[in-house]
Amino acid sequence: MKRRKLTISAVIIILAGVCIIAPGYFKNGNADITDYSVSTDGTEMTIKVETSSGHIRKVAECQQHGGHLYLDGYYAFGGFNGTIGAKDEYTIQLDEDTEMIAVYRNTNCYEPVLEKNADGKWERA
Repeated sequence: MKRRKLTISAVIIILAGVCIIAPGYFKNGNADITDYSVSTDGTEMTIKVETSSGHIRKVAECQQHGGHLYLDGYYAFGGFNGTIGAKDEYTIQLDEDTEMIAVYRNTNCYEPVLEKNADGKWERA
């Protein structure tokens, strides 16, 4: 009987741990860049990210080629509305040829958010 209670307790603890940690490894398709600033040399951009559901703990470069930079936002730990590790400001590296920044929306779909205009200044897409 004691062993059974211990096993049930262990299973409950493991499931609770999975519910808290697992969401942090899923992409959040609701992330949006609300504000940005570019460094004086143009090699970095600081972005402010907000989302309508959950919180973002990480913004990662998915791919950068052909002047397009694709970013993935990941949920914070602590459940789908958790705040463990959540931040709202990130610095991303820009190549000289980067002309468009897009964020993850759903599987294999990225939405352009920022683009360089003809003068080389960044603006909303």
